[in-house]
Amino acid sequence: MSELLNLLLELVKNMSVLIVLAYILTRTKFYTVILFQGKTSLGQKLGLSLICGLISIFGTVSGIPVGDAVANISDLGPVIAGLMGGPVVGLAAGLIGGLYRFFFASLSFSSSISTVVVGVAGGLVWKLKKGKFIGIGTGAALMALLEILHLGIILAIERPFSLALLSVGQVALPMIATGALGMAVFVFIVRNYLNEKETQRTKELIESELSVAREIQMSIVPKIFPAFPDRSEFDIFASLEPAKEVGGDLYDFFLLDDDHLCFTVGDVSGKGVPASLFMAVTKTLLKAKADISLRPDEILYQVNNELCKDNDSGMFVTDFLGILTISSGEVIFSNGGHNIPFILRRNGSAGLLPKIPGMALGVMEKAKYTCSEIRLEYGDSLLLYTDGVTEAMNPAGELLGEEHLKRILLESGGGTAKEEALHVLAKTHEFADGAMQSDDITILALKYLRPAQAEFRIKNKRDEIAVLTEKAKRFFASYKIPEQAAFQIDLSLDELLTNTIGYGYQDTEEHEILVKFVLLNETLTVEIHDDGIPFNPLERPEPDLTQGVEERPIGGLGIHLVRKTMDAVDYRREGNYNILTIKKNITA
Repeated sequence: MSELLNLLLELVKNMSVLIVLAYILTRTKFYTVILFQGKTSLGQKLGLSLICGLISIFGTVSGIPVGDAVANISDLGPVIAGLMGGPVVGLAAGLIGGLYRFFFASLSFSSSISTVVVGVAGGLVWKLKKGKFIGIGTGAALMALLEILHLGIILAIERPFSLALLSVGQVALPMIATGALGMAVFVFIVRNYLNEKETQRTKELIESELSVAREIQMSIVPKIFPAFPDRSEFDIFASLEPAKEVGGDLYDFFLLDDDHLCFTVGDVSGKGVPASLFMAVTKTLLKAKADISLRPDEILYQVNNELCKDNDSGMFVTDFLGILTISSGEVIFSNGGHNIPFILRRNGSAGLLPKIPGMALGVMEKAKYTCSEIRLEYGDSLLLYTDGVTEAMNPAGELLGEEHLKRILLESGGGTAKEEALHVLAKTHEFADGAMQSDDITILALKYLRPAQAEFRIKNKRDEIAVLTEKAKRFFASYKIPEQAAFQIDLSLDELLTNTIGYGYQDTEEHEILVKFVLLNETLTVEIHDDGIPFNPLERPEPDLTQGVEERPIGGLGIHLVRKTMDAVDYRREGNYNILTIKKNITA
C-alpha cells in the first residue's frame, strides 16, 4: 500500500510540473488566440501540436518504472491538444508523443498507439462540444476513461495476456487517478481564465457604456463658452466634475426672452447611473416648465409635482433656480433645498443670498416654494455650487465649509466668470489634497456686466427741467448715488439745460432733448443730446471772479460751476446734434 501511495505522489509531482507549464501557456497571447478565435490557423495548429507533443514527451521521460511497466502521465499532452484544437491537433500531438515512446523510450507498440488514440479521442470530444471547453467534472471523468482506454488497448494487444494484466494492474490506479486529477486542475485553470476574460470583457463593456453615458450626460449640459458671445451684459461659466463616471449634479442656463436669463444648479440624491437618469429628467423638466410668465417658485412647483409622479425610486433633487432681468440686474430666485449661493460684490465683499424655505424636488407633491430677489450691480457675481464643494474632505477628515468657500471667493480677485469658477474648483481640489472625491462638484458663476443706465426725453421747455429732476432723483435712489454727488449732478443739469433751452434754438417749434445716464466703475456719465444750433459752451472764457458783479459780463458762471463740480466735461458735434458730456466720480 505504501508503495502505491509513493507512486501516486511521484506521479502527482510530475503532473504538477505539467500543470505549471499549462498555466504559463494559458497566459500567452498564442493560447488566447486559440481559445477565443474559434477557428485556428494552420500555424496555430502546428504550434499547439508541438507544445502538447513535448508535454507528452515530458510525461514519458518522467515516468516511474514499476516492475515491467512504467507509470506515466504522457496522455495529458495529446488529450489537452485534442480538447483545444480538435482531432487533427490531438492526433499530431499523440504522434509526437507516441513516436518518442516507441523509438526513444523503448516502450511497447501498444503504448505508443494508445497515446495517439487518446489524443484523437480528446479531439472528438472537442468536435462534439463544437469547440466549447468542457467543465471540470467532465474533464476529470473523460481523462479517467481515456486512461482506462489506454490500458485496455495494451491488454488487447500485448501478449502473453497474463503478464500484460500484471503490468497494467500495477500502474492502473495511480495513472487513472493522476490523469483525472491533472485534467481537472488544467480544466479549472482554463475555466478560471475564461471567467477572468469574461469578467474583464464585461468590465470593459460596462466602462465603455459608462463612458458613453458620461458623454451623453455632459452633452445635455451647456459646455460651450462663452455661451452668449453676442451678449456683453453678463458673463456665465459652469463646470461639472462627477465623482464617478456619471453623476447626479446638473446645471443649465438659457434665455427666456431678450431680457431674461434663467439659470439653475441642482444635486440629485445618490450617485451613478440612476442619479444621472434622474438628473436628465429633472433638467429636461426645468427647461420645459420655465416660462417668462412664471416666477421661479412657480416653475419649481410644477417640476416638483412632475417628479413626484410614479417616483418609486424615492430619489429627489435639490435645486436653485434664478431669473436675471438683464436690463436692470434684478434677480428673482427660488430654492428647493439647495446650497445657498454666494454673491461677490464688485467692492470686494462676499456673502450668502437670503435664506428662503423650500423642499427638495420629488419628495412631496404640491409642496410650496417661495421667492426672494436681489439686484446685481455692474461687476457683481453670483456663485452657485453643489455640496461637492463645501463638503470636500481633506485627508484629515475636515470639510471645506461655507466660511472657507467665502475666503476662496474673496481671493478670486473679481476676474471673469470662468476665472472665478475655476479658481474655486482649483482651491477645492487643493483643499482635498489628493483625497478621493466623494461627491460630484458643480460650480456656476454668473457675472453681471451691464452698466446702470437710463434715458430720459424732455421738451425744450423750462418746466420740463423739473420733470427730469424728479426722474433723476429716482435713478439716484435706485443706484444709491451719494447725496452730495446727486446734488451736484442735478445742479449741473439744471444749469446746462436752462442754457440749452434758453439759447439753443432759433425757432419757436417744439424740440426733444435726450438725457442719458450711465453708471460704470463708480463713475456716473450724463450725456445731453440736443438738435439746437451748434454751440460749444466750453469755448466760452472763464469768468474773472476778481471783478465786481457790476463789472463782470453776463453769463459764464453756469458753465464755470459745472467745470468745478464735475470731474470731466466734454463737448462734440455729431451730425445735427450737440452732445455735452459730464462725468462725476460718485465715491469722491
